Amino acid sequence: MKVTVDASVAVKWFFAEDHREEARYLLAPRIERYAPDLLPVECANVIWKKARRGEIASATPFLDGIAKLPGVVQIQLGTTLIREATETALRIGHPVYDSLYIACARLTGSVLVTADRRLAKVVSDHVAEVSVIALQDASAMGDLKEAGIRLVIDRDRVEALSEVWERVAATRESVVDDFHPVPETGVRIIEAATSQLAETSPTKLRLVRMIEELTTDERMDLLVLGWIGGGQPHTRRRLFDLAIRHVNNARYIAGYGRHWRQGLRQWSTWDRTGSGS
Repeated sequence: MKVTVDASVAVKWFFAEDHREEARYLLAPRIERYAPDLLPVECANVIWKKARRGEIASATPFLDGIAKLPGVVQIQLGTTLIREATETALRIGHPVYDSLYIACARLTGSVLVTADRRLAKVVSDHVAEVSVIALQDASAMGDLKEAGIRLVIDRDRVEALSEVWERVAATRESVVDDFHPVPETGVRIIEAATSQLAETSPTKLRLVRMIEELTTDERMDLLVLGWIGGGQPHTRRRLFDLAIRHVNNARYIAGYGRHWRQGLRQWSTWDRTGSGS
């Protein structure tokens, strides 16, 4: 899902203000964030005001956060938005500053999210081509939260990949049995060379190729399902955050194949504490 965020939302990523939790829903991996290049300036102005009022001891950590905004939000040049923003401002009788966010939402095909109720009402009443959500709207923000961690991968594809993984597991067991029969002691030591042989089997290579052919979002889903099925003690949101680090490692993802089906069964009931109940 694509959203345009204004400064009234972005500042809540830095400060413990009302509805900060809802603002942080928008940082979920499945949400694309946009804003005009006015955003860092407006956030810096809020920091200046808070520093002047003595509400923060130092502006430095917050300025460091602003410097990182381009890595979190896709910043749109004001020069590409200014004409439409000004025309919109003249048409609806609202300042150009806010109209830059309206223009950004329209040109990127995203939903405008704001904590400014007045702006939300103006857009809702006068700019039919732009969808808007007020941060205080619990129902709409709940939908956004779910959109940020929804499953993209098709369930039939998970099933097909699970079937291939089962063949991989059977192949590995067969290789191990051939080279290392279970001794009378019942303790079998598997040599590294044997494990390597199993890892390079045609079936395992096929599974890895299938995973590599998935989209980034699908690979993230597959890994998260594997973690959930394996009982990882994290929320779905946290697991998606962690999955970003491993999304290009197809062999690592394949290592959780035994848990994909279980993860799919538990997906809809995996609660916030990660208990899976």
